[in-house]
Parts: sequence; structure tokens; C-alpha cells
Amino acid sequence: DHPHDKATHEFVVTAPPHYQVVSNGLLLETVENADGTRTTHWKQSVPIASWLTALAVSRFAVRNFASHEGVLLSTWVFPQNRENGIPTFEVPAERAIKFFSESIGKYPYEKLANVQAAGFAGGTELASAIFYGENAVTDSPATGLVAHEIAHQWWGNSVTEEDWNDVWLSEGFATYFTLLYTEHYEGEKEFAAGLKRARDRVYSMEEAYPGRPVVHADLQDMRQVTSGIQYQKGAWVLHMLREEIGVNVFRQGIRNYYARYRDKNASTADFRAVMEETSGEDLEWFFDQWLTRSVSPAVKIAWHYDESKKEVVIDIEQTQDGDHYALRIEIAVVDTAGRRTKVAIVMESDKERITVAQAVAPANIIVDPDTKSLLRWEIIERKSPARP
Repeated sequence: DHPHDKATHEFVVTAPPHYQVVSNGLLLETVENADGTRTTHWKQSVPIASWLTALAVSRFAVRNFASHEGVLLSTWVFPQNRENGIPTFEVPAERAIKFFSESIGKYPYEKLANVQAAGFAGGTELASAIFYGENAVTDSPATGLVAHEIAHQWWGNSVTEEDWNDVWLSEGFATYFTLLYTEHYEGEKEFAAGLKRARDRVYSMEEAYPGRPVVHADLQDMRQVTSGIQYQKGAWVLHMLREEIGVNVFRQGIRNYYARYRDKNASTADFRAVMEETSGEDLEWFFDQWLTRSVSPAVKIAWHYDESKKEVVIDIEQTQDGDHYALRIEIAVVDTAGRRTKVAIVMESDKERITVAQAVAPANIIVDPDTKSLLRWEIIERKSPARP
């Protein structure tokens, strides 16, 4: 079951005729047998890792509801959940395959089936036949869940991590592209809200699992393969990379990465190499500090207004354990009318002082106003200038 071990496969299933059978790949044939049984033949022609193999045999209500570039989209739910299955899966699935195809590259498989399954919660991104826990089927869209599992068809299924140490290439990518789906369809406000929730999750995971970086150094215990570190912190790494190299360069790098490793395996080093080629930048420092360190940065920010110089003085000090980070921090100085003056800081040492021209004393300052940094902060306002 190693992620590097990919193969094609077929299922030929004979079952009573009141059961429907769904598996990976393309349906080649159904045969009504003389003894009253039915034989169903599915073929997965694109190599996949063995843990992505899917087979479901049950009483299903089956709907073929749309297609995208020749790929059939279908819903497979228990008959009593047919009416709820339509809103749960169909709108988010059609939107997701369209957005991800445009953003990343062509969908890698022959079909996309969303399948209700008993015995678990959440979703499992089995290739071209995604399984969802039975309680996920409700009378409203399961937007985040569906988008996440469909994003996995590109990230984790088609481009599969070389080893479990690099599982963030699957889970972090699917988490971030779900956020990008939100940005595309629901706007920047909801996108920022999702990033803030993910950031809070990172902090709680770092407290619960101290010493765990995004990329495992040498994973020995498979019970530790995933946590919010790989999901939410992995997503934040991608978000900060997009800010570091620019939105358009990031998107082109993502498309190049998918094109190079589609239906193959890739490592973090492979991903970094593609993003460096695309951006023309050396990103070793970025990947090293965000993927191999287990403690996210924290800063203490003290500020005061210097009346004589008509400027805001801002002192920033990194307070996390260990070495300092190379940080990009944005601060907005807010005047009494609510107008913002934004300043971007590149911090490459433990401490930094900046000044911002301001005609009158500001009302306050806001750290990371546009949700760009994985960062904790404490703000201290000094009523009088600090002593040298």
C-alpha cells in the first residue's frame, strides 16, 4: 500500500440484480445472466495507488446529472436519500470540476461519481468514485467536503506523494484548493474567514502535537501520518508561497507541476524545483522554515505616536522558540476616520523598528489586515515615546 506503487485494475462483479455496482474508472459492460444475477465490469485505465481503489455494491439511486469536457458526473445514494443527494453533491461537484480543471489542468479520470457509503464520517477521495459517510447526505450542499474530495483527484490521486513523509502534498493542497474554490465562488471575505479558521487550527494542532513539522523527517508510526499540521498548515504554506512569488506565477507553477507529475509521484523537493523554475527564485529558505520547523512564528508589537516627528513608531520582536523567521508582515495604521495606511515589512532578524508618517495620532494599528501571514501577535500601545 505504498503511495509510490501505482497500477491499473479491473473489477468484474456478479451480484443480485437489485444491487448496483460502482468502482473506479469506466463502466465497460453490464450483463443480465441466465440465473437472474447481473455482472458489472469496471476498468481503471489510469494507474492509481492501491489505497485509492473503490468498490461499492448496494441498492443505489443513481443519477447522471452533468458532464464536463466529456467526463460524466453522477450521484450514487441510498434510495431513501435520493432527494437529499441531489442538493448535497450536484452543484458543488459541477462547480468544483470546472474550477479545478481551469486552475490546475484537465481532470485526470474517466468519470466523477459521488457515492454515499455506510460506516464512516466525512469523505474518502477514492479515484473517480469518491465515498462519503452516509450522514453527509442532507438537504443542503456539502460544499467544503465535496470540493476538498474533488480537489484530491488532482492532488493525492493523480499527483501522489512519493512517500508518506510528504503527505502534505495531498492534504495541504486539497485544503488550500478548497479555500481557493471558496474565493472563486463566494468571494474574498469568505476566503479570508476560511484562512483564519485554518490558522486557528494550526495553533491548536501545534499545541496538541508538539515537535511535528509539516514534512515528516522519517515517519515510522502511520498513526501520525496526518493531523491538522499537514492539512491546515500545509494549506497556509501554499497561501504564503502565493504571496511570496505572486498570484499569476503561483498559478502557472501549479499548472506546470501538475503537467509534469500527472499520474506519477512527486516529493516536496520536486514541487519546490518546479516553483523555482517557474518563479526564477531560490525558495530553499521558504520551504525549509515553513515545512521543517514545528513552531509557527509569533511576534510582540509595541507602537507609539511621536508627536514631534509626526510619525508612528512600531517595534516588532519575534518571540517564538528557536531561531528567527524571515517574515513578511503587513500592518495597517488606522486614523480616526477609519482610513488605513498599509505598510509591508520584511523582517529578517529578531527585532525590527519601522516608522510610518502620520499627521495626527492614529486610532490603532491592525496586524495582517488582508490575512497573508501565518503568525501570532500581541499588540502593546505605548502612550508616550519609548526610551532609546
